[in-house]
Amino acid sequence: MASIVQQAALATRIDHALDYLLEEWLAIPEIVSTWESWEEPDRLDFVIEWPIREIRLKLLREWNDEGQLSAQQRQQFEELERLIQRHRAAVDRLLEE
Repeated sequence: MASIVQQAALATRIDHALDYLLEEWLAIPEIVSTWESWEEPDRLDFVIEWPIREIRLKLLREWNDEGQLSAQQRQQFEELERLIQRHRAAVDRLLEE
């Protein structure tokens, strides 16, 4: 059984991952609209660094599947999943360029 300290630490990690990913996915429409004006190195940075977001998403999905998210965190996670569904095709296009 996980200790209270471990549970609190995990809750903090979940909160940080949710905040980070919500911010990143909310930014996608603006990124798409300005993509053509980005310099090539900036585009490359985006493409190279995108897997960081996918790793965090994978962790969040695992924690969700394990029942580790609080009710509030589950609401945020569901919002995140809706954002991902809405913007996944756009991200895939950016990563292909």
